[in-house]
Amino acid sequence: MIRSFYLQNDELHWEKDPETLRPAAGKNTIWIDLQAPSEAELQRVEQEFGIEFFTPQEAAEIESSSRYFEDSTGFEANSAFVVLDKGNYETRQISFILKDGILFTLRRTEMKAFAETVRKMKTFKSTTTKAIQIWLLLLETQIDFDADFIEFLTRTTNNVSKKLVKEQSIEEEVLIRITELQENTIQIRDSIVDKQRLVSSLLRSFSVAEPEKDRLRIIIKDINSLLQHAQFSFERLEYLQNTFLGLVNIEQNQVIKIFTVVTVVFMPPTLIASIYGMNFKVMPELEWVAGYPFALILMVASSMTFLWYFKRKKWL
Repeated sequence: MIRSFYLQNDELHWEKDPETLRPAAGKNTIWIDLQAPSEAELQRVEQEFGIEFFTPQEAAEIESSSRYFEDSTGFEANSAFVVLDKGNYETRQISFILKDGILFTLRRTEMKAFAETVRKMKTFKSTTTKAIQIWLLLLETQIDFDADFIEFLTRTTNNVSKKLVKEQSIEEEVLIRITELQENTIQIRDSIVDKQRLVSSLLRSFSVAEPEKDRLRIIIKDINSLLQHAQFSFERLEYLQNTFLGLVNIEQNQVIKIFTVVTVVFMPPTLIASIYGMNFKVMPELEWVAGYPFALILMVASSMTFLWYFKRKKWL
């Protein structure tokens, strides 16, 4: 799908799958958005405007040349956005091209940040009259969603912490949940770092005007704040993971201690039974009428003595 956004008489308009992509008389095209385009739609835009998008494989690479490129004709960049897809948070690569005053975006799925950006453009018409302003608005909107995601991770971490610390629950699902939260925190942190590099590159560009650079400085401050929160969340999850493992070790030690005590308690009766189970002819107690009750009483007394000793030492 192709969506074309243009200004006409200072009003924002947009068309879905327009017949012509080139701006007509009286129209100032500022943004062309490609959402899960077909191969024919992609080639149409590339041939019409003389641009070339990164392939999905190139967009996912971490090399600097694949993340940001600038020359005299414009900008090309890729950025990782974290989105909610079918109940799971996934990372999606977005390609940006800014050329001849038009912003081109390529994405493979529906994204809430884009819908929210369009809503803001319709509400704040005077602040989105340039392609670079739309690009910055997209970044600001996605950073707001990243902040919401970090807040969600914080709330979830709080719930896991209460279950672990207060209830001392060492169920397997708690450890799995902690691991999932760690993966999500790493995911959002990588996405924010990727935006940090993009914004830093735009700040260094001589082609970006000073008003836009002021917005970029605010964005970079927000990004740094989010990175601090993400780092704190990851450290907290590591603490919870260590707490979980500590509780597991305590429980294991308790079980081992019980087995050890039981073994020690039954050692004297076993020794007594072994002695009187020997097949020697000369054993005085064998002919003793009270020998059997005496052996039993001796076994019980020896066990109770060890139990009393362990209780006194508070080992039980």
